Amino acid sequence: MIPAVSGPGYYAEETTLKAPTLTKKTTTITDAPGSVKLYGRELRDYEDTDLENLLNKLSVEELEDLNNDFDPDNSLLPPSQRCKDQTSKEATGPYKREKLLKYLEESAKTEKDWEEPVPFTPGLKRGKTFETKEPENGKKPGEMAMPIELDLDDEDEFEVALNHAPERDLVDLAGILGMHNVLNQQQYYHAIKGKTQDETTGTTFDGIVRAYEPRIVPEEPENQTDVEECIRQLESDDSNLTEVNINNMKRVSKERIRNLIKSAKHSKHITKLSLANTAISDSEARELIELVENSTSLRVLNIESNYITPELLARIVRATLKTQSITEIKAENQRCSVLGYPIEMDIMMSVEDNDSLLRVGIGFQSMEARHRISEALERNYER
Repeated sequence: MIPAVSGPGYYAEETTLKAPTLTKKTTTITDAPGSVKLYGRELRDYEDTDLENLLNKLSVEELEDLNNDFDPDNSLLPPSQRCKDQTSKEATGPYKREKLLKYLEESAKTEKDWEEPVPFTPGLKRGKTFETKEPENGKKPGEMAMPIELDLDDEDEFEVALNHAPERDLVDLAGILGMHNVLNQQQYYHAIKGKTQDETTGTTFDGIVRAYEPRIVPEEPENQTDVEECIRQLESDDSNLTEVNINNMKRVSKERIRNLIKSAKHSKHITKLSLANTAISDSEARELIELVENSTSLRVLNIESNYITPELLARIVRATLKTQSITEIKAENQRCSVLGYPIEMDIMMSVEDNDSLLRVGIGFQSMEARHRISEALERNYER
């Protein structure tokens, strides 16, 4: 053994000598801190080495070994390049299904069967045979502990008992026998549960003949709003006019509705504008964008059951961010029932950035949009 030699400015590793030959070694000499040499050359000298010349010097076997050197755990490589190509066998011919099935059938006949621990013997049963166990007390499964003995020969007693039985007991008997078609739901439930029939459920069979009496709902009267008078009051900024409702007025011309929306821009006292089921489209709804952006008094906007496209609907919701005074917007049941994922995400981000909205009447298909919008509205409620 030759000890390491140290001197002023360099050091060397230990070198093992064997007689009569010297072992192959790699000596790293450092002339100064930060300067590392390998085989007498610095590491930065190896960076400029021409790789093409090195590859040209390799043999065919060495190139094959280098080509098979892959990293299967490298996620940056596609799956097809994480393993070596093993398809060195040449193709045997075109695929033929009949030939393959014939080959599989012949190979199955020639292959030896698996060796079994117990050889197969015809007629010999393996394992245990299932045998039904007899009950200890001698009773059969499903047999009652105390069977009820009835005298079936005396039919007159049964007829007399049924003829003189009260109707309440007959209702219970029909429920026990499963005759639910002659009982109402409450009578059948009480009979099955063993409860007594009371006056609320009915103790007779008359309850099944009662028909359902539909509740008569009076028709809603037609909307009698004077559109021209509303336009005049909005243009004069009348403080008495705070709500405008022209719902279900499809006979009103689109020009009047457009003038109504333009007149609402001049009013500083309007708080609610309802245009539901008026058959307005994008040409009339574009005026709502400027109204929502400039009006500081408007709180509720209802444009349900119309023909507004999802893109314009998203622009209307985005317009509420300018003044942030609207607390409720309803836009359900439009021409396009499905908004689409990009539109829903756009509306969702507009609602999240709005601090005044408390109610949003828009149908969303995405679970993420519904969840995040509900959280944003709940945050505004708490504020």
